[in-house]
Amino acid sequence: MFTRMATSLLLILCGSISAFPPQSVEKSCREHPQLVGQCFRVHGRLSTHNGNPAVRLWRIGTRRVLGVSDQRFSLPGYRNIPEELAKQLDGENNLYGDFLVCPFTRPRPREMQLMCIESAKNVVMKKRVAYSRELR
Repeated sequence: MFTRMATSLLLILCGSISAFPPQSVEKSCREHPQLVGQCFRVHGRLSTHNGNPAVRLWRIGTRRVLGVSDQRFSLPGYRNIPEELAKQLDGENNLYGDFLVCPFTRPRPREMQLMCIESAKNVVMKKRVAYSRELR
């Protein structure tokens, strides 16, 4: 009797486990269907801002700012910024490093190019400096 109950319980558990859909794995930014060009490396500062897009990447040594698209090019199953980077951006930190980015829009003068971030290397987190009107 015990073995029959154990077998029934095992069959019920196996059936309920297979009833759950497999967890979806988010696809790489590099695989996003709306990319307009090749991915490229950027040495820069990643930070959050007011406005859209909220996450921006400044190319160090230039006046160029790239925007991490979080709405217009958001698709289910794709991640536009690696989770480990997103966790570190809390409005109080800047992330400096070498970022592999993939473009959603073509570069145009005086216009923020939208992209996603595939990966990052040599990342250093630094606290943001609060600027006041007296410092300007």
